[in-house]
Amino acid sequence: MKGNKRSKLGSISSRSLAGQAYKIIKEAIISLKLEPGERLREVALAKELGISATPVKGALARLEQEGFVEITRFRGARVAGIDDQDVRDIFELRELLEGAAAKKAALNFSAEDLLKGEALLEAMREAYNISDIQSYAKPSRDFHYLLIEKFGNQKMIRVLKTLDDQLERIRITAIRTPENIPLFIEDYEGILEALKAGNPEEAEKALLAHLKRSKEAFSKSREHRGS
Repeated sequence: MKGNKRSKLGSISSRSLAGQAYKIIKEAIISLKLEPGERLREVALAKELGISATPVKGALARLEQEGFVEITRFRGARVAGIDDQDVRDIFELRELLEGAAAKKAALNFSAEDLLKGEALLEAMREAYNISDIQSYAKPSRDFHYLLIEKFGNQKMIRVLKTLDDQLERIRITAIRTPENIPLFIEDYEGILEALKAGNPEEAEKALLAHLKRSKEAFSKSREHRGS
């Protein structure tokens, strides 16, 4: 709603209202502006976005199909929690695919790739120094995709990208505890050193250690916040 200083979502234009509402609400869920378990009242959301409740209802129905929203009869809609089994499955898949990608990347990691990796690390450090979690999340994600894309398996890339939105919510849950970020940066430095040295086993080992730390950080952060 225009002029609403407390707005979490912002406002949108009159064109493709349901689609725009879907994108804005989904981004707010992924970034944890809307927390797991938080009530999603259609009228309140519509007022905040400056639109009618009808496109909001459509957006919430679409988000329910994707697992980001739970809609219960007589109780309305809530932001879906992050299911424990989903987390286990996602990390198991990442260990298998990203571990293999790290090993292969170590065999063909170029000077240009090294520069990209170093630039991403520097962006992470800068984001941490100014306590900007959102700015940290993007280079962190891009670092992983630097390795995955070096693997050259398009089906692997598509599989992991289908998990991107759920994974981003997990990632942001883990990094919103600030003391985790320097440890993650150290992990990435270790991965990059192994890649630079062309050591496949060390690259895989460092990558798997990072994923283990990420999973533990996510679990501790969620327990601390009771989500």
